[in-house]
Amino acid sequence: MTYIEFLMLSKELFKHLKKLLMKKTLLALTFVFANAAFAQECKYKRNEVDEFTKDKILETKEGVFTISGMGLGFSTGFALMKVNNDRFLKLNVTSPSIFTLQNGSEIMFKVEGADPIVLNFPESIVANGVYNTSIKSTLWSGSIAIPLSDENYKRFLNEKISKLRVHTANGYVDDDVSEKRDKKFKELLKCIE
Repeated sequence: MTYIEFLMLSKELFKHLKKLLMKKTLLALTFVFANAAFAQECKYKRNEVDEFTKDKILETKEGVFTISGMGLGFSTGFALMKVNNDRFLKLNVTSPSIFTLQNGSEIMFKVEGADPIVLNFPESIVANGVYNTSIKSTLWSGSIAIPLSDENYKRFLNEKISKLRVHTANGYVDDDVSEKRDKKFKELLKCIE
């Protein structure tokens, strides 16, 4: 083999290696960008390990199920929490009148084509009132952490919520859950898998 033939062969080999390297790089970049496009972006209020108990605690930012009366009526919000392997729905309820969520009472989620998802309150709470000077009225609110079983967690992920019912000591309140809010709830559920 002459020196010129060697250079020509080296040049061809270099072209082939360059083409192969470009394909591999393009494939790797495609994989990275595809994962980034479909990755769950979770924003946590808490993401820590308790320094005493060593429990791993995840708590999502808050979301909203329902808002009535521009936030001055009966409204429900939530955050999701995971302590080690136990999941919780942190329910926040606000109302223009005082209310009590009683131990054993429930929040029900109407889902399409199946029985409602029912969660029982593990304790009783009485709402706290905050006086709003600009509207000259009191808004009452209360929060409760409700355990989520694996079965209910999976149902929430897979079934569309259209309505909820919160039982209080005075009866119950029904309210619609929009498709957009159901979707946001499901996104946050994935943050506590």
